[in-house]
Amino acid sequence: MDKQKLYTLGYTLFQNRKDIDIEKIFKTLEEFNVSHLVDVRSIPYSKQYPQCNADNLKVASKHFSISYIHIPELGAKASHLQDVFSKASDIFFEDIFPISKSNRPENTELYVDEEIVDFQKFRKDEYFSNGIKRIERAYDNNYTLALMCSEKRPVDCHRYFLVSKKIEQKFGDWIEVEHIIQNQNGKIDTVSNENLNKQLSEIVLNKSEIKNLDVLNSTFFEPAKIDNYLGKTEQEKVNDFCDRYWNLMHGWKKETNKNNNNFEEYD
Repeated sequence: MDKQKLYTLGYTLFQNRKDIDIEKIFKTLEEFNVSHLVDVRSIPYSKQYPQCNADNLKVASKHFSISYIHIPELGAKASHLQDVFSKASDIFFEDIFPISKSNRPENTELYVDEEIVDFQKFRKDEYFSNGIKRIERAYDNNYTLALMCSEKRPVDCHRYFLVSKKIEQKFGDWIEVEHIIQNQNGKIDTVSNENLNKQLSEIVLNKSEIKNLDVLNSTFFEPAKIDNYLGKTEQEKVNDFCDRYWNLMHGWKKETNKNNNNFEEYD
């Protein structure tokens, strides 16, 4: 039996100069027979692209046979009350701190003792799990979903790294995730989680700071650094290494300001 499809997209894939082509988003979803557009931003508002605010997307969705819903449980920005934070040094074991602020979602440097969202913990969190259950119920009812965030490239976004990996881990025998992208010919296409995993490994292992660590090679005196990571095979250890590095680049810091309600582009 063919698997049911679940799609993801980033609305900046449909950028037209300074605006987002909302009509093209929904027409693309129609082509993939999507029944529901699921917003997985922590806060469904954007200063830069207000047409992608939740209220505007709800209005736009009425012109198409596609419903818009927001599932904040699947956002990347955890509450300070959730037990999903770890020290940066506990997530990634190598000494490459501080992490440049240009690589971080808050645009601030990350130091070794600071706490950030630990995605391994996040995937087991009750709040996040409730969001995954909502996805399961939708597919029990034969809906076809497209998870939407902002990032153009899925490899840069939590919809791939946090959400879709969990979905395929839990429901991979009957749900297949495909990420909507633009191919080299400028046409709308899709890419699988498997291909994104390979892409992530290539991106991480080719970064200059990672090359300097020389994690794959052992010496006469020391085993390879990759042996510190989880997995039975070298490839599984590489996957764990790359996942943890991605976590450093994208995991939100634990907030000290508990009343931060600014509508920023969080995800």
